[in-house]
Amino acid sequence: AMLGSGRHKKNDDPTPDEHVPLVRLDGSGFFSDEGERQMQHVAQRQDEALENMESAVDRLGFIATTIRSEVVEQHGMLDNLDGELDEADEKMSKTMKKITKLLGTSNRGRIYCILGLIAINTILLVILILF
Repeated sequence: AMLGSGRHKKNDDPTPDEHVPLVRLDGSGFFSDEGERQMQHVAQRQDEALENMESAVDRLGFIATTIRSEVVEQHGMLDNLDGELDEADEKMSKTMKKITKLLGTSNRGRIYCILGLIAINTILLVILILF
């Protein structure tokens, strides 16, 4: 079967490109120089595009692995912090109960005011002793 110069016997045959010399489709391997160069150029561009895509996918895979390891590490750190905060809250609750018992009041505002005054007095005492 030859494509090229004009009329086709079937309506479903592709329209030939008039700028490309005849191309033989019977498997004999005959191609025009221009057609072969065009095919090589297209294949080369496709290979380059595939190589670019491959390197982009590799980079994304590396970034995803790095992000995952960072998330796992930070998850562990948050778990440790959560445990430490629970311990600190428990100790603070015990301390507040002891202060409430010692001062005879359960008013948190009054307790914080007394603790603030004690802290200020301690700071002033240290300043007076040092100077």
